[in-house]
Amino acid sequence: MADEINEEGEEKVKPKTAKKKTTAKKDPETVWFESREPEPTMFSVAGYASIRNFGTNRLEWEVKFDDLERFMQNHFVKMSRVVKKRDE
Repeated sequence: MADEINEEGEEKVKPKTAKKKTTAKKDPETVWFESREPEPTMFSVAGYASIRNFGTNRLEWEVKFDDLERFMQNHFVKMSRVVKKRDE
């Protein structure tokens, strides 16, 4: 893109337009869950394999958003052994 030059030989500077930032968040594609307490062994919940967090020794699960309702019906979630992960 060629810059425009005025009669004095100086470049014309076009003012920058401010971009609007959207504050509306879309639904996340996945939701993270974790075990409420540190767990000695790994186990699956509703067909999702667990991931060990070695920092806290808790188990974590990444659940697809469209499968969230089925996951929440699992016994471990209902009894609060597995809870939604807190935002850090």
